[in-house]
Amino acid sequence: MSVHKERIGIYGDTKKGRLLRKMARKMALTILAVMTCVFLVTLADCGCKKESENKKDAPVEVEEQDFRDTRETQDSGVSAPDKSPSEVKIENALKSGKPVFLNFHSNQCIPCIEMEKVIEEVEPEFADRVAFVVVDVYDRAEWNLCDYFQVRVIPTSFFIDTSGKVMEAYEGLLDTHRMRELLNGLVAGTLGQKTTP
Repeated sequence: MSVHKERIGIYGDTKKGRLLRKMARKMALTILAVMTCVFLVTLADCGCKKESENKKDAPVEVEEQDFRDTRETQDSGVSAPDKSPSEVKIENALKSGKPVFLNFHSNQCIPCIEMEKVIEEVEPEFADRVAFVVVDVYDRAEWNLCDYFQVRVIPTSFFIDTSGKVMEAYEGLLDTHRMRELLNGLVAGTLGQKTTP
């Protein structure tokens, strides 16, 4: 009999006790449902953007020394770590005289996944004329590059000419037709130059 009382808990085995337990379960389920909704709403607003628009705060020019903070640390006297793989790709492309298409994304973002499909479709047409660099914003090695380009929304794309100037920058998804137009303009040197605000 004592085992049965321990399982019943503080409400007892009365009609009132059963009602209180039932209300407590409903309350717990309601709280769980509300917390799940809050989590899903937060997850849905992940910084992803479906519609594209010009990025107003993009850097005007890409310079090799700008990617990395080269200040030495106070205590150790050690300079900043090596460049990320994406930084090396950008620098190599610019040194070889190739314009760069730079895309910041995440593989957890629906518009980013759609943008990846667009890139996969157009890259074969332009691969010999444009360097395609795709950066995962959650890769710690790439955080300095994300910071330099002031990436706050994904996907974010930059069209960089052979001299390192950011000719166009967009936040959000670009469709295949618009992507081809921009890449053709980048190759031909006809994209409008980015001006400082």
